Amino acid sequence: MTRLVIDVGCSSSASSASSDVVSSDGLSSAGDCRSLARDARDARRRPGPGASACIGSADKVTWALLLAGCLCLFLGVVTTVFTPYDMLMRERLKMQPGLPAFEWWATPPDEVLLRVYVFNVTNQHDFESGRTNKLHMQEVGPFIFREKLAHTNATFHENGTMTYTAVRTAIFLPEMNTLSLNDTITVPNLAVLGMASYLHDASFLTKMGFSLILQRLDSQPLMNISVYDYMWNLTDPLVHVTRRLVPHLVPVENMGILSRIYDDFTDEVSVFIGPENEYRFFQMDRFHGNRNLGWWSADRCDSVYGGTEGVSYHQGVHKDHELRYFRKTLCRVTPLYYAREEHRLGMSAMRFELPDDVYDRPENATSETDCFTRPGKEPLPAGLTDLAPCYFDFPIAASMPHFYSSPHLHELVGGMQPNRSKHHSYVIVEPTTGVPMNAAARSQSNLIVHDVSGITKVARFSNQVIPMFWAEYNQVGLPWYIQATMYFTVMILPWSQRLCTAAMMLAGLLMVALAVRRWSRSYRAARKRLLRRGLRAVHSSKAPPLSSYSSLDLLPASSSGSSTGASPSTASSAASTSGSTAETPLSSSKSSSTEQVAALS
Repeated sequence: MTRLVIDVGCSSSASSASSDVVSSDGLSSAGDCRSLARDARDARRRPGPGASACIGSADKVTWALLLAGCLCLFLGVVTTVFTPYDMLMRERLKMQPGLPAFEWWATPPDEVLLRVYVFNVTNQHDFESGRTNKLHMQEVGPFIFREKLAHTNATFHENGTMTYTAVRTAIFLPEMNTLSLNDTITVPNLAVLGMASYLHDASFLTKMGFSLILQRLDSQPLMNISVYDYMWNLTDPLVHVTRRLVPHLVPVENMGILSRIYDDFTDEVSVFIGPENEYRFFQMDRFHGNRNLGWWSADRCDSVYGGTEGVSYHQGVHKDHELRYFRKTLCRVTPLYYAREEHRLGMSAMRFELPDDVYDRPENATSETDCFTRPGKEPLPAGLTDLAPCYFDFPIAASMPHFYSSPHLHELVGGMQPNRSKHHSYVIVEPTTGVPMNAAARSQSNLIVHDVSGITKVARFSNQVIPMFWAEYNQVGLPWYIQATMYFTVMILPWSQRLCTAAMMLAGLLMVALAVRRWSRSYRAARKRLLRRGLRAVHSSKAPPLSSYSSLDLLPASSSGSSTGASPSTASSAASTSGSTAETPLSSSKSSSTEQVAALS
């Protein structure tokens, strides 16, 4: 009978003999090795409960970076959708009292100059004596005034409109004038020639009675008068007499050319405002409560809807747009069309001009397209637009200054010096805000003398177009504070908001990336620390001591009974043999266990 004792350590060879090897505490040595490896892997995969606390306490900076980055990204997206520029422009459209847009409109800056040029008749005696059939005119001026505009009684309506009262006055500027208002000029007597022309189609008896009054009062068709009286205090004995006899024919006694304009220059206007009317901003809805003037049969000629005062135009002006300008003294809305692009005050601007043929009656015009012929009246020559409806049916008409666009009218009067660059009308608009940067509205007023051959004293003036004066309303610029606001809004704000948005989004991305990097590094470091700590704990609690071993008795099946009866000497011999043979497995077990721990770590 042979008895063999083998010491088995935690080695890889134990797995092949696991069914035959039994440890001293009743467990398989190979099972212990597998349990050790499995516990080490679990410790590496699942950080212990201290991991989150370790990471959280160590990464306050990481969380701060992450939150700041997300906030920057959020603000970047918000400022892309809801830009400060759009918010500012929307607030302007609301016209809130107390804000600059409303206050600057309520009391516009004193930047509009009125220049008046009067026409002096230089060949009075030759014309009246019949030596010439054409009056010769000489331009005298300019006489410079400042037009003061005030908007009062603003009332806001729920339909997105605002109603207000516009009041205009003219103030003479002595410091800007080189000519005196006391200078004497020869001009047509508006009372005599105007009334005679008004009665051109009256009955024979009416004309005869008017001729007798002229003879009795000795009123002349041409008169010598001071510039001041011609503008502000023009009267004649004929006016007083006819006003008593026929009040409806002469509703006023003062016929001064500027007096007639500014004595009745208080108007009630309704315009569109608000964000919902961005492309109709400050366009007219009604004038004195009506959308039509009531002077023309065609609605397109009579309507004020969509016109503007010229103080401001809609935002987002485009070159394809038509700007409609309304001036009560012209009795109609006139269009302005894009001409070219210009640069003013460091900004891009658009120049719109009044067409040269705006006062020409179109060929084959119908009642729906004719804006120059009143019902029951004869049409005026091309280049003239009837102003009679605005001035008590007084026979006057508007034209371009010096008839620059109507050469055929030069045959009726001499002394005209047409110059388009000096006489045409335009407006230069900043397209983003619709604010006019410079403008000049120019027109000439003419006395229309019809066939008055039935009135002896004025028969020489039949079928004449006599220039009275021409005026220029010139917006010479903008105050510095409006210029600065426009430049900031148009040039600085859009670029600065783009840069700020890009900077916020870039900073947000960088902070989020940095936070993720810091978190990743912290997490990996924490896992390594926890893994090493877990391996030490697992090794100390479950790994069998390297000095332990198991004794196995390998007995033949036939000698099982005699093995128990072995002599002490035999056992001692076996023990000594076992001791000598166990040295090699123990050393192998130590080496294998050390290699496994190193591999797991």
